[in-house]
Amino acid sequence: MIKVHSRCDLACDYCYMYEHADQSWRGRPMGLAPATATRIAFRIAEHAAAHELPEVAIVLHGGEPLLLGVDRTREFLATLHTAIAPVARLNLHIHTNGVLLSPAFLDLFTEYNVRVGVSLDGDRAANDRHRLYRNGRSSYDRVSASLELLRKPRYRALFSGLLCTVDIANDPVAVYRGLLAQDPPRMDLIMPHSNWEHQPPGLRSPRDPDNPKQGGGEYGRWLIAVFDAWNADGRPVPLRTFESVVAAMYGRPSSAEAIGLDQVDLLVIETDGSLEQVDSLKTAYEGAAATGLDVWDNSLDEAAVLPGITVRRDGIDGVSAICKSCPVVQVCGGGFYPDRYRPGAGFDNPSVYCSDLKEMIDHVAESEAAAGRGGAQTAAHGATAAAHSLSDSQFDQLAAGFGDAETINWLAQAQSSLQRELLAGVGRFGPQKDENFTAAWDVLVSLDASAPEAVARVLAHPYTRVWATALLEGVSKGELVAADVRHLQAVAASAALHAGRELRLPIPVRDGIAPLPTFGAVKAGAEEQVWIETGSIDDLDLLHPVRLLTATDLTVPLEDTDPYRIGHSFAADRLGDAEAQRWQVAFAEGIDFIDAHLPGYAPGLRAGLRAVMPMEPEDSYDRSASLRAAFGAVGIALRPALVSAALPLIHEFQHVKMGAILDMFALFDRADTEPRYYAPWRPDPRPIEGLLQGTYAHIGVTDFWRVHRTLAEGAQRQASEREFVRWRLMTAEAIRQLQGSGSLTPLGDRFAAGMSATVRPWLAEPVDAEAESAALDAARAHRAAFDERVKVGNDIHA
Repeated sequence: MIKVHSRCDLACDYCYMYEHADQSWRGRPMGLAPATATRIAFRIAEHAAAHELPEVAIVLHGGEPLLLGVDRTREFLATLHTAIAPVARLNLHIHTNGVLLSPAFLDLFTEYNVRVGVSLDGDRAANDRHRLYRNGRSSYDRVSASLELLRKPRYRALFSGLLCTVDIANDPVAVYRGLLAQDPPRMDLIMPHSNWEHQPPGLRSPRDPDNPKQGGGEYGRWLIAVFDAWNADGRPVPLRTFESVVAAMYGRPSSAEAIGLDQVDLLVIETDGSLEQVDSLKTAYEGAAATGLDVWDNSLDEAAVLPGITVRRDGIDGVSAICKSCPVVQVCGGGFYPDRYRPGAGFDNPSVYCSDLKEMIDHVAESEAAAGRGGAQTAAHGATAAAHSLSDSQFDQLAAGFGDAETINWLAQAQSSLQRELLAGVGRFGPQKDENFTAAWDVLVSLDASAPEAVARVLAHPYTRVWATALLEGVSKGELVAADVRHLQAVAASAALHAGRELRLPIPVRDGIAPLPTFGAVKAGAEEQVWIETGSIDDLDLLHPVRLLTATDLTVPLEDTDPYRIGHSFAADRLGDAEAQRWQVAFAEGIDFIDAHLPGYAPGLRAGLRAVMPMEPEDSYDRSASLRAAFGAVGIALRPALVSAALPLIHEFQHVKMGAILDMFALFDRADTEPRYYAPWRPDPRPIEGLLQGTYAHIGVTDFWRVHRTLAEGAQRQASEREFVRWRLMTAEAIRQLQGSGSLTPLGDRFAAGMSATVRPWLAEPVDAEAESAALDAARAHRAAFDERVKVGNDIHA
C-alpha cells in the first residue's frame, strides 16, 4: 500500500488516519515527490526480483490518492511500470472516496489497468452520518455521480467494488440496499477501527477484555441482518465479509485481512518513503505502525522480518491464548489485528469485536447447514473441517465411484467459481491495449452486473474454460494467439444474446464461419468478422445451429461447432442431418439404459452432463475422450458395433467427475509427476494422476459390463462376461497399485479405499471359469511385457 497523498478532501469523523491516536500525518509531505516515487519503485522491483515474484499487488492510497492529480499520478504509474514490469506483473488498485473521480483519471487507469475501489457507507442517510466535507456538506451526490461514470461500459472493468464502514445506528438492510443500488461488482463491510481502550461506538455497555466472548453483540446482529438480506436475495453480488467467513469455514483461503488465519503480507509506504506496518494500527497509539525503516536506507526484506509484521504470518501461533481455545478461531482468525490492542497487554488479546464475530459466524454456519452446503453443521465443525465444501457422506459417494445429483451439483458450482476466476484472469492479464478485446470485456462486465444469469450460461459452456485456459497460457508464455484474444468477442456476444440486450456486436470469423458459444456458428464470408444484432435470437442467421440431444427429462447440446472442442483428438466435423439423428437415437437409448440398469450413475450424470461432442469413429475400438478443462463435456465416437452409448457416457463422465474432484481435493503428492506406475490397460508407465483417472473411469466401465452380461443373450452375453472379468481384474489391480504407491495423501488413501470397497464384491461374483482363466493369463502376459519394457528402458537410460 503506497500513500501517494497524505491529506483528504473529506472529514470523515471515524478516519483512522486523522481522528485517532497517531497524528504522524501532520509531519509528512502532502504528495509523493518524484524522487521518493522512483526510490519506492526501485525497492519494490528489487524485492520482486530477489524473490522471483510472479506478481506484485500495489494499492494507491491516502489520505485521498486522487489529490495527487492526473499528471503526477501518470508519472508515478509510469515509474512503477518502468521499474517493476520487467521483473513481475503489476496488479494495480486505487482506493478512493470517489469525490474527484473523472474521465481523465479513468482513462489513465484504463491505460495502466488500475482497478478502482470506492468508499461508500450505504444510502444517503447512512453515508451522510460521517462522510462529509469539512463544512458539513454531503458528499453523497458527488460520489454517486462518480460511480455512475465508473459503471459506464467504457470503464466498468475498472470497478473493483464498494467499501462500507459499519455504523450500528444505521438501518442494516437500508445500507445493504443502498450499496446494491450502485450496481457494484462486489461489496465489503468493515467494522469501525476500535480496540479495548477506544471501544466501538454505539455500545450499550463497555466490553470486558477479561470476558471477550461476552457482550452485547450489537455489531454481530447488525451484520447478521445484512447477511440474511443478502442470502435471501440469492447472494446477488460477492460480499467479501461473508464470503470470507464461508471460505474460512470450509478451510479455503479468506480474501479478507480481518477473517481467517491466512498470512498477511501487507506493507505500507508513506509519502516520505517510510516503511510502516498496516496503517490501521494508528488507532492504537502514537507510532504503533512505525518501523523506523524507509526506502532510502532499507530494503523491503528488512521490514519483512520485523516482529510486528511476522506475527501476522504466524497463523494460529499469532493469536492469543484465549483465541487458540475457541472453536471458531480458524474462521475469525482472532479478529482484525489492530482491534486486539489493549494498553499494558499490547495485541496479545482477542478482538474487541470477539462476541460479535462469534455470533455472526455461528449464524452463517447455521445458514450453510440449513441450505445443505457441505460440512458447516456448526461453527466449530466448520472451523475444523477439511479443505473442501462437501460433507463426509458426499465425499464417500464420489470415492465409491458414484455421486448423487446434489453432490455433482457441488462439483459444478466449484467449477463455476473456477471458471469465473479464470475469466477474471483473462480480464486482468489479457491484452488490455487491444481495442477489440477491451470493448468486448466492457460488454461482458456490464452484462455480468445487469444480467448475470446470461453470463453464467455462457461461462457454464464446457469449452469456455478451455478457451480461457488457452488464452492465459498464451499470456504467461508471451505467445498470444490472435484467435484466442478475439474469441472474447464471441463470448460477449453470446452473453448479450442470452440477455436479450439490443447491441450491435462483432464476432470473429474462423474458416468461413463465426462461432457463437452455446448457439452454434453464424454464416460468414472472407471477412475477419461479422456483426450481429443481439436483441433477438430469432434474427440470427445461423449456418450451423447447435443441435440438442434429448432423453427423458434431459436435454444437452450435440456440440460440433465450438472451435475449442478440438482439444479432443479426433473431433468430428459438423454432422449431417442423418448422422445427427443417429446420435439422437443412440443417446436416448444410452440414457434409458443408465436410468434402468445403472441407477447409481444416473442422477449424477443427469446433473452434470453439459455437452456431447462427436468424434471420428474407429473400427477396432470404441473411441471416447474427455478434457480436464471442459467440465461436463464428453466426447464419443459412434461406430456400428458399439454395444450401447451408455458405456462411453459413463466411462467419460467418470473422467469428468475425477477432473473436478482433483480440482477440489489434494489426493496425491503433486510433486510426483514421473510416469512410473503400472496401469493394467496401458503398455507404458503412467503418472500417479493418470493412474487415478483411469482407475476411476474403469470402475464405471466394469460396472457397465457387470450389468450388461446379465441382460445380453447368446454370443453377446459371452462377450460381455469376458469384458466384465477382464475389467474387474484390471481395475482391482490398478487400485492395488494406487494404494501401494506411497504418493496418496490421507484423503487420497480414503478415496482409494472407497474405490476398493466398490470393486471388492464384484471380485466375488461367480463368472465363467474359462473367461476368468483367459483374463488371468492375459494379465500375467501384460505385466511381464510391461516389466520387460521398463527394464529395457532403464538399461538404455543407464
